[in-house]
Amino acid sequence: MTSNFKRLGQYISEVSLKNSNLAVDLLLGVSITKEFIPSIANTIGTDMSKYRVVRKNQFGYGPVTSRNGDKISVALLKEEQCIISTSYRVFEVIDHEALDPEYLMMWFRRPEFDRYARFMSHGSTREVFDWDEMCEVELPVPSIEKQRAIVKEYDTVTDRIKLNEQLNQKLEEAAQATYKHWFVDFEFPNEDGQPYKSSGGEMVYNEELDQEIPRLWLIEKLADLAEIKGGKRIPKGISLTRTRNSHPYIKVTDLGASKFVMLNQHFEYVPAGPQKSISKYIVTKGDLIISIVGTIGIVKIIHESLHLSNLTENCLKMSNFSQVNADYMFHFFKSLKGKQEIQMRNVGAVQAKLPIYNVKSLAVICPDSHVLRSFTKKTEVLNQNMMNRQKENTLLQSSKALLLSKMSERKTQK
Repeated sequence: MTSNFKRLGQYISEVSLKNSNLAVDLLLGVSITKEFIPSIANTIGTDMSKYRVVRKNQFGYGPVTSRNGDKISVALLKEEQCIISTSYRVFEVIDHEALDPEYLMMWFRRPEFDRYARFMSHGSTREVFDWDEMCEVELPVPSIEKQRAIVKEYDTVTDRIKLNEQLNQKLEEAAQATYKHWFVDFEFPNEDGQPYKSSGGEMVYNEELDQEIPRLWLIEKLADLAEIKGGKRIPKGISLTRTRNSHPYIKVTDLGASKFVMLNQHFEYVPAGPQKSISKYIVTKGDLIISIVGTIGIVKIIHESLHLSNLTENCLKMSNFSQVNADYMFHFFKSLKGKQEIQMRNVGAVQAKLPIYNVKSLAVICPDSHVLRSFTKKTEVLNQNMMNRQKENTLLQSSKALLLSKMSERKTQK
C-alpha cells in the first residue's frame, strides 16, 4: 500500500538565472497574498544584473518567514518574465505532465501550508523556510487529468469572484460619477429635469469653503450631522478566536475592497466574557466607518451581517445622521475633495493618525433634502446589486476554501 502523498523535491528544481544582460526590466515582488506585485523597492543605483529572472510558470518565494506574520510569500508567474530581488528563490516544476504548476499553486494557497512553513522555519536572528525545507513538503499528486480537473473547478470559482468584483467596481464608479455630477459640479436635476448650474440655477459664494454653492444649501460641521465615535482595542491579555459567536471584531484588514464590509470566513471573534468590557464600542447596520491609523482613509458602510459587531480602535464610526446620510458621506470621502480633507487632517510624523476631533470639525455641504432623497433613491438600486454580488462572493470564497481543504485527503493505492 502506498500513499498518494509525494515529496515535492522530486517534482521541482531550483532556477538560478541572473539578469546579466539587463534584458528584463519588469521588477516585481511576491506578496503574502501569493501574487507577484509591482516592487516598491528603491532601486536607484542598484545593479539590476544581479537580480533573478523568473519566467512564465515558474515560482518565486521569500524564504524569510519571520516578518510575514502567519503567511509565506510564494507565487506562480503568469506573465512572460520578470526579475525579482536576490532575497527570493526561484524554482520550477520539472515535468508538467507529472505535476501541474497551477495545482501546486493551489497547494501553496492552503492555510495549512502556511502553518507548516512557519513551523518548519528555523534561525535565531530571522526564521527561514529554505530550499531544503521546501523540497521536503509533502502533497497529494493524483493523475495529471485529476489535477487539471481540480484546477479547472477552482479557476471557475475564482473567475466568477473576479467578475463580480469587476461589476461591483463599475457600479461604485457609476455612483461616484453621479455624486460628482450632482454635488461637486452641482448639475443635479432642477424642477424641470435640467442640470441645475448650467441651466442658470442660483449660486451663492460661501466664504468658509471659498466656493459657490447652490442657494439655500447649508454648510455644517460633521459633528453636528452625525455621532462620531472611535472603536476599542480588545482587553489586554485577550486573544481573538476563530470560533464563531455573536461578537465579530472588525479590523482594518477585514475592510476589503467593496463598498460594504460584510461578514465572511476570515473574521475573528471576541470571546463572550471579555466582550462585555468593550460592548459599548459596537457598530450597527448602515454605520459609516473610516480607518484612522496606519492605512488612513479606508471608508466602508456596515452591512447587516455585522450589526452589533465590535470595532477596532484603528477606525471610527459615524451613525445617526441628520441632513446627510451614510451613502452621501461615503461618496464625499471617496471624492478628490474628501481624500484631500483626510490627508490635510492627518497628524504624526512617525505614524500618521487621523484624530477624531479633526474629523468632527470637517465642513460639509448639506444639499437640499429633495436632491438628497433623489440621489439616495438612485444609489439604493446600485447598492442592492453590489450587496447581492458581494454575498455571492462570500459563498464562493467558502467554496474555494473547501476545494483547497479537500486536496489534503490522504488516500492509499495498492
